[in-house]
Amino acid sequence: MSRFNISPIKVDSLSFLILDSPSDQTLPAYIPIFEQHNVTDLVRICEGSPYTIDPLTAIGIKVHDDMKFEDGTAPSKEIVARWLELNDEVFFESPTSDRCIAVHCVSGIGRAPVMVAISMVENGMDALDAIAYIRKARHGALNRVQITFLNGYRKRKKGFNYKQKQRQQQDLLKAALGTNGLTEPSSTSAQETNDCDKKKKGFLARLFGKK
Repeated sequence: MSRFNISPIKVDSLSFLILDSPSDQTLPAYIPIFEQHNVTDLVRICEGSPYTIDPLTAIGIKVHDDMKFEDGTAPSKEIVARWLELNDEVFFESPTSDRCIAVHCVSGIGRAPVMVAISMVENGMDALDAIAYIRKARHGALNRVQITFLNGYRKRKKGFNYKQKQRQQQDLLKAALGTNGLTEPSSTSAQETNDCDKKKKGFLARLFGKK
């Protein structure tokens, strides 16, 4: 039986799976769980390529290898920015809301949890609460360096709370349009408006004897 360790973390619109690194032999055991949790993106923080990504891309999961940093350390500003950009894309800019990011380092107790904790702080959670939340789900997670980093982390001026409100407004608008049988304006409706205006002008011309 394949041995693996997966920890779901879900807060509001944010949904993550923290895991240890699969191998080519164990990856098939992870895939049903990824599908169950609607994983759309997977971030590999560990060095090297411990497994081929073909089985993941075959089911539509995007694999990201551009956020790597050394074991036991905290991410750079550039890596944090890329991580938050991916969070924005997956959770707030996608037309579907039920999506999940899987993330792993080697054992899933240092680098992967610190990335998820950053997202939780961006969502409005206190850093120490985020650390406790993750440690409850994943025992032994986060070392002293990473805890110090998170305790001093300052979220963006417009964090996920701002994004949450935008998303909720969009969802309410879509629900209202669907309930009333309305559709959003389109290029077709604009063309119909132009045709209607032309007909009106033609009618007025005939009414006043203009050719």
